[in-house]
Amino acid sequence: MFEWLFGQRKQWLAQPVLTSDFAMLDRSFWQARNLLPSQREQIIRWTKVFIGEKNWEGCDGLEVTEMMKWHVATTAGLMVLAYPDWFYDKTATILIHPAAYKARVQPRMSGMTIGAELAGEFYRAGETIYRGPVVLNWRDIQLAANGPNDGHHLVIHEFAHQLDMINSPAADGLPPLPSNVDERAWLNALKAEYHAAQEMVSQGYRILIDDYGLTQESEFFAVSSELYFQRPMELAEYHPNVYRLLKQFYVVDMATVLS
Repeated sequence: MFEWLFGQRKQWLAQPVLTSDFAMLDRSFWQARNLLPSQREQIIRWTKVFIGEKNWEGCDGLEVTEMMKWHVATTAGLMVLAYPDWFYDKTATILIHPAAYKARVQPRMSGMTIGAELAGEFYRAGETIYRGPVVLNWRDIQLAANGPNDGHHLVIHEFAHQLDMINSPAADGLPPLPSNVDERAWLNALKAEYHAAQEMVSQGYRILIDDYGLTQESEFFAVSSELYFQRPMELAEYHPNVYRLLKQFYVVDMATVLS
């Protein structure tokens, strides 16, 4: 099985990059034109592997098109530019709803969700389940494709949780860090920024990181990751320590890329 899988990867990675591929890339996420030519080509090749390996399912009557797959895959690929061999292997299926969807709470349900509880049910924009599917909705994906979108990006949020879960099924805000980064110091620094942000809000200050990011460390990591890719200059200005920590993990300096 693994020989077949990696054989397929080699075939996808070896495919020629076409002019039409670059056009699809530029339609998929607004930051694409700012990337270096080598990075653009890397994401395209990575995307072909990701699309080919995942099971894509539309929900509530939605037909998943190739363009929808590119929107999701290229954004997930942007997040792992520094890790070209990472293909979110614990995620086999991507589910896409037309818009935010209602789901009933299940007892002892594991995973990370975005939504507000309503009469025993949740309206969710998306969800991440450890070793399960990533659930998204097309309306929110489109909103973030053409610009910063106030720093929100559903795909980045959910795949940040996937990265967080690589070394911790419970998602604790600590992704697998490069070998030159001290894990304990990094996590302690992230927690300190998380509590500092909570304190600022409790004192009546408005901050760049929204309230949902202040509910737990894993959400702080995911919401801050959205800002890192969508509004990096503002994150670097208003939360420089958070930006520095995320740069140690994502490596690609998005503030420089977009400046």
